[in-house]
Amino acid sequence: MSSQETSQGLPAHLQSLLQTHWGFSDLRPHQVGPVLDLAQGNHVVALLPTGGGKSLCFQLPALARGGLCLVVTPLVALMEDQCDQLRQRGIRAEAWVGNNGDRVLDNVRFGKTQFLYLSPERLTHPLFEARHGFWNVTTIVVDEAHCISQWGHDFRPAFQNISSLHDRFPDAVWGAFTATATEEVVRDIASQMPQGAQSHVAPMRRPNLAYQVSRWGDRDAVLLHDAALQQGQGLVYVQSRHDSERWSQRLQAAGLAAASFHAGLPAKEKQRRQQRWMSGQLQVLACTSAFGMGIDAPHVRWVFHAGPPPNLESYIQEAGRAGRDGQPASCILYVEDSDFDVLQGRIERQFPALKQIQEAYQWAANASHATYGEQPEAPFPVTEPKHLPALRLLSLAGHFDLRECRNANAEVGTITWLGSPVNESFAPPLHTLAQWIERQAPSQPMEVDLSLLANQLNRADALAPPSTAAQVRMNLEALDAMGWLDWKPASERFELTWTEPRQATNTVTVDRSRLELMLRKLEEVRAFAKASQGCRSQQLERAFSDASHAPCGQCDLCTVDKKQWRQALKEDLASGAIQPQEWLLSKAPGHRHPLRALLATWYRSGVIEANPNWIRWSGKEAQG
Repeated sequence: MSSQETSQGLPAHLQSLLQTHWGFSDLRPHQVGPVLDLAQGNHVVALLPTGGGKSLCFQLPALARGGLCLVVTPLVALMEDQCDQLRQRGIRAEAWVGNNGDRVLDNVRFGKTQFLYLSPERLTHPLFEARHGFWNVTTIVVDEAHCISQWGHDFRPAFQNISSLHDRFPDAVWGAFTATATEEVVRDIASQMPQGAQSHVAPMRRPNLAYQVSRWGDRDAVLLHDAALQQGQGLVYVQSRHDSERWSQRLQAAGLAAASFHAGLPAKEKQRRQQRWMSGQLQVLACTSAFGMGIDAPHVRWVFHAGPPPNLESYIQEAGRAGRDGQPASCILYVEDSDFDVLQGRIERQFPALKQIQEAYQWAANASHATYGEQPEAPFPVTEPKHLPALRLLSLAGHFDLRECRNANAEVGTITWLGSPVNESFAPPLHTLAQWIERQAPSQPMEVDLSLLANQLNRADALAPPSTAAQVRMNLEALDAMGWLDWKPASERFELTWTEPRQATNTVTVDRSRLELMLRKLEEVRAFAKASQGCRSQQLERAFSDASHAPCGQCDLCTVDKKQWRQALKEDLASGAIQPQEWLLSKAPGHRHPLRALLATWYRSGVIEANPNWIRWSGKEAQG
């Protein structure tokens, strides 16, 4: 071994940068390969587990290579968090978010910026087109690279814009990184990288994580019971921002220091809640997938899911927020059978039938006065919202560019109450408005004029300070952000632009294979949740690779011991009648469903007597 290398084979300059900026003397074993390849100028595709130190695998070699590293990533929260961490380490990093493009790109050109984080949509922005020629880009990183692949669980069409970077920066080395990708997705990612990319796949097994699936009882009540017993900080993942608000209130009522976290919150409020949680002021966040990606939180002791995610990739990523410090952590999925039917319906509504797709295409042709073979240049508004699902698919297929246009100052709009009782802790203006909407629009959308609504609220509460249309709008936006209602300004609209010549409507088709893919992935989640034997960790690993590892020995399936269960139940019943609900709740969440089945078997065979409040020994001996 050269005196200029460490025991891991790291050159001295990499070792020095690692120690200086990150304070580490060594890399983890699965980090060494990607770091060395990128540092030596080899293209890389890397699949590393959540919590596996993925960011360091491109930040360290990019820093060593010098010049500018472009990091193309889908999440604003990830950009800002990683830039903050890099700056704290003395590394110059910028995130192009919001309207800060001029300042950020000036810093890139004149301020010797080392890392520029940006979304894939920015690659076609006029500022990018105008400025990129002045940059010395030596490294290009695609983070959350599964978004590139049409077979990925979170396919994002704008990621296909990265192909333009090959010609703009031909000498740059490329790295594509993800924590969740099947073998099929990894191959698809590699096909979109420069030729000769080196693949690095780290083991998915996180031996400190214990997986369980709870299928017994009222899903929500059981989760609340279990959350109240947890030590340390945790996360409860939900599917919508409304669920996030609802669950934060439930957790608070159960005595936990909890808050919601979702994409509808203002940026400053999200940052405040994240900091309160990271500092330990909050024990639990009820969050959507908007929380966690790229955020360094090593101390999470438990991650619960209130209902199934749409695919195992999402589950692995979200559950993987637990135990990043290597200490034991619990990951529990709480499901009811009806959850899967609801999710399936939600997925299917995203993919209208061919007839609806062709009707939407014909509507667009009529609305823009497009004749066969013509490609009108001017954008035109979508005045028929019913066509939006079909137009989204047609946009993905390349027929149109569909863009959302907003005017937050609109005087009219549509309100939909999302179903929960009004919270008495609301501030008075919010409480009055929420009560009015709950009465007037309990289930169906209602069109409102903000000036007229302000007058009605003023008449309803003559003692309160008068409301103006602007104040009502601000309060509606607050209730919308909190997940209590859906407020859509009337001028919130979509515009279409033709991206290819109009064709005969009856020849228009779209690729519906993603519907089949999404339904197949949902079935994988259903199979995982309903499995009654095997090993949870092995099941997750088989979904992503052919690698076979030993059973984990700690999940709910690995720890099933029916002989011991029967003996313990006999001993409990020998002491007298037991309350079945309390008895089951005292058991591990993943064991309650099979234990309930054992009770049912003994009841049918006459071993126990039961009513809704107790079960007791009948005097008959159990067999086995």
